[in-house]
Amino acid sequence: MNDVEEDIAEDVINRFKAVQKKKVTGEYRSPTVHVSHLVGDCMRKPWYDFHEEKPPLDYSSICNFFAGTILHENAPLSKRNEVPLGANIRTMKPIKSKDVNDSNMFDCVTGTVDDIIEFEGNIIITDKKTCKAVKKEPDDSYITQINIYKLLLWINEGVEADYGSIIYLNKVTSFKDPQCFVFKLKSLDAIKKDIIQKLDQLKCDDPPDRVTSWKCNWCEFAKICDPPVNLRSKNW
Repeated sequence: MNDVEEDIAEDVINRFKAVQKKKVTGEYRSPTVHVSHLVGDCMRKPWYDFHEEKPPLDYSSICNFFAGTILHENAPLSKRNEVPLGANIRTMKPIKSKDVNDSNMFDCVTGTVDDIIEFEGNIIITDKKTCKAVKKEPDDSYITQINIYKLLLWINEGVEADYGSIIYLNKVTSFKDPQCFVFKLKSLDAIKKDIIQKLDQLKCDDPPDRVTSWKCNWCEFAKICDPPVNLRSKNW
């Protein structure tokens, strides 16, 4: 390409990157405890979200979130998709994101369910996940996520889901040959107990204990937390 053509190509690419950034960072998200804050073993990372200034998303993260957003907007699996839910877990009462404030923030959880499916009398909470390789089993954090949705659905609608399902969609193969894992969900009491324990950790003045794993290298708060070793290998 000549100089003019290279300048045009650069402008087109920059326009696309601007669209990606606006789509990912331009949508308002209420400053509440979101389901995603409660799915991991390490509660130090989400604690930082509420007690430290969060660093801006890097471009790789923007690309990943952009792909997921496009997928969710264009692939509903049921009539009930993208269902927003919120609840005060301690009082077991529904709540809207706009009604969460500083005094009740660490009592409440909000989130959006991808799809609520009815199958032969069973209620299945389904979540879509993108991946780059074939999966042998679902990630534990995703199972936790769907269990939390179960409690939120029960509090808001009095509907108790029987199963969770995670459908993995491989970006490398353009979503060809999706994988789906189905599992029974925990009891409501057990889910509530787990959530309250994590909310209590977020509420503390001091950060929770670090839970070290290979995920530390991809944590946006790694510089603050300063994990002791390089954990980039999953076989550490």
